Formats: sequence, structure tokens, C-alpha cells
Amino acid sequence: MTGPTNHRAIRWLRAQLPGLVAGGVITSDNATAIDRHYREAESRATSFGFVILAVIGSALVGAGIVLLIAHNWDDLSRSTRCLIAFLPLLLAQVMGVFVLSRRDESPAWRESASIFNVAAVGTAIALVSQTYQIQGSLADFLGTWLLLSIPVVYLFRTTFGALAYMVGCAVWMVSRAGWSFNRPGQMFFWILLLLIAPFCVRVSLRERNGWRFRTLSIFLMGAAAVGLGVTTEFTGHDLGGVAFAGLCTTVYLAGMRWQEDGPRSLNVLSVLGGLGIAAVAIVLSFEGSWHLRTGSVWNDLTVEKAMGVGVALLFPAMAIGLAGWDALRGKIYYSIVAACLPLLAVTARLIAEVAPVNIRRADNPYAFSAAVLFNVYALALGIELLVRGIRVGSLARANFGLLVVASLALARFFDSDFSFVARGIGFIAVGAGFLLANFFFFRQRMRA
Repeated sequence: MTGPTNHRAIRWLRAQLPGLVAGGVITSDNATAIDRHYREAESRATSFGFVILAVIGSALVGAGIVLLIAHNWDDLSRSTRCLIAFLPLLLAQVMGVFVLSRRDESPAWRESASIFNVAAVGTAIALVSQTYQIQGSLADFLGTWLLLSIPVVYLFRTTFGALAYMVGCAVWMVSRAGWSFNRPGQMFFWILLLLIAPFCVRVSLRERNGWRFRTLSIFLMGAAAVGLGVTTEFTGHDLGGVAFAGLCTTVYLAGMRWQEDGPRSLNVLSVLGGLGIAAVAIVLSFEGSWHLRTGSVWNDLTVEKAMGVGVALLFPAMAIGLAGWDALRGKIYYSIVAACLPLLAVTARLIAEVAPVNIRRADNPYAFSAAVLFNVYALALGIELLVRGIRVGSLARANFGLLVVASLALARFFDSDFSFVARGIGFIAVGAGFLLANFFFFRQRMRA
């Protein structure tokens, strides 16, 4: 995986190239190729910084205009307010046409124009609604804003616009659900999120090792996690553990298909999925995670709740399908223990489902059995990650495996009736494992 660029070292190296050519160390063609390579690296870094500054500047200018208008807003007539509401939108359209026709190859111009357009759309909706007293909720406002803004993302190929859109989808889902998590219309979130998926796929195919793909992946998984949490709560059938096990495993398997630099390097999807798998395994190792609700009946699902159940079960089905397909082809490039998480989650959920209704909310042998299953799984996951890290010479991966084991030990410290002696011995053993693993890798690097 490419590390951060050292600009001072690059400038020094480029300054040395004429001397190296004169001394016969390298040829002039080699010097030209080296200079071109590092000039492009510096150009990309400078472009990224300029894009950030351009986006911030555009946002500040837009905020200043809104504040100036708001100062005298109450003294204006309705027609004047309506004109002011559409004026920023008109200016944004003019700027957009100019950028697409004259500055289409400049990321900074495209990002600035897109942010200006998105802000102008939101401002126009808000001001017109306030002027003519159009009733509606925050979710209604956000939904309209998102639908009108999604074309901007594709038209200007804007990364920051896509990030803002995904954040908006998550905020829309939370505002739509409210405190009861039982309001209709929540499944529309997945349609909104799917609208941005082609853009993310396009970026992943063109810039898999770039900052755009990594940032979009983080935001997309975050938005999906928020939506999945609200969806599983909306269905009322305690499918959160199974759904999140499927989501994290699907992301992990997709990332393992796109390894950037051989077996030692993991891309952002693998890292996000791996972290999610470990977190889900630790959470599901608590017995309370398997205390099911007593009032949920499968045959009373509404159409929308049935759609929510389908979405929740889609992710584990995708994960099992991906892992199974690669296993049939003999291409097991992933951690087998990690890939088994959805199967374990489904099995544990079925075990907890067997519990009689009158004891589901309390400690019972069925919930205890499901928790034991995940305790064993989390321990096996940590050990396998440790072994894989040692095998490929990855200190970070080995330490992550030890961290999973330590997290499991910490969870049991607060969740069980072990004596202080037993807990102390357990923590000493895990700490010794950290020290030994790091000492082992340190010796390997010193010998290399």
C-alpha cells in the first residue's frame, strides 16, 4: 500500500538528478522518467489540497450569503423572498455550465461548483417552504434535497458531493425513524443509497488505490451500517446480529478480492470488514445479545417490515454466496474463520429462537449456548489472525489477532463470575502474547 508522500525528499531527489546524469550513474532517459513520476505525485497532492481549500471556500461564501440575506429577511415581500431563494440556484447553474464547458478537467473547479449547486438547491427548498408556509418534516426536506442533488454528483463527478449525499442519507434515515423506529417509509433509504452505488463502483474501478476510493468506502459502509441498524430495529425481530455479521463479512470478502500488494497488504474494504467482523464477534459473545423479544410474531409482518427482513438477510446471503463461490473454485484467499461469521450468526440466532417465549428476555440456557458459541468463535478468530500475521510477516495483523483475544478477555472480565486470580492470569497471558509476538517480529526485521 502506498505510503504518504515525503515532499522534501522528492524535491531533494529531483535536484540531484542532473548531477547523477553527469556522473554517469543514470541515463538521461532514466532521469526524465524519475522526474516525471515524482512531478505527477506532487501534482496529485497539490491538487488534493487545492480541492479541499476550494470546497471550504465555497461553503464559507455560501454561508456568508445566507447570513446577509437572513439579516433583512422579515422585511422582504414574498415575491422578493422567492426571487432571492432562486437567485443562488441560478448563479450555481451558470457556474456549473462554465465549469463543464471550460474547466471540466479541474477537480477543484468541479468540486466547488458541485458544492455550490447542492447548497443552492437546499437553500431554495428551505426558503420557498418558509416563505409559503409549506408543511413538512425534516425527513421530507432531506429526501427532496437528496433526490434533487444526486444528478449533481454524476454531472460533476464530485467526491465531496458524494460524501455529503451519503451523510444526508444516514441523517434522513435517523430522522425518518424518529424515536419509535416504527414509522413507515424507512425502506426508501436503500433506494437512496443505491443511487450513489454506480458512482462508487466507477471510482473503485479507476482509482482503487487512491484516496477517493478509500474515503468513499468508509462513508458508504458507515451509511449502510446506520441504515441497517435502523432497518433491523424497525422489523422488530432481533436480526441485527445476523445482518451486521453479513454486512461486515461481505465488505471483508470484497476487499480480499482487491488486494493491492500481495498477501501482506490489505485495502480499505478488507480493513473495514475485518474490524467489523471482530467487533460483531465480541458484541455477540455477550449473553444479553441473544435475549430475544417476546412479542414478535413472524406471520404478522407488514409489507414494509417484510422488505426490511429481506434486506437484513440479504447481507449474510451475499457473504455466504461469495465465500462459497470462491471455495468451489479453489480460491480461498480469505480467512476461513472470518468468512464463517454469517453462518455462526444464523446458527446462534436459531438456537436463541428455540427458547420458550416466557424466558426469552431473561438469562436462559439457549441464549447462554449462543453466547458460548461466539466466545469460541472470537477466540478462534483471534488465533487465526495471529497465525496469518506471523505467516505473512505482518506485525499489524498479528497484533490485531492478539487485540481480538484481549478484547474477548476484557469482555469476560465484566461479564462473568471468574475469580480475580483467573482474570489476572488471563490478562497476563494475553499481555505476554503481545510482547512475544512483537519481539518475534522485531528479531525477524533485525535479521532481514
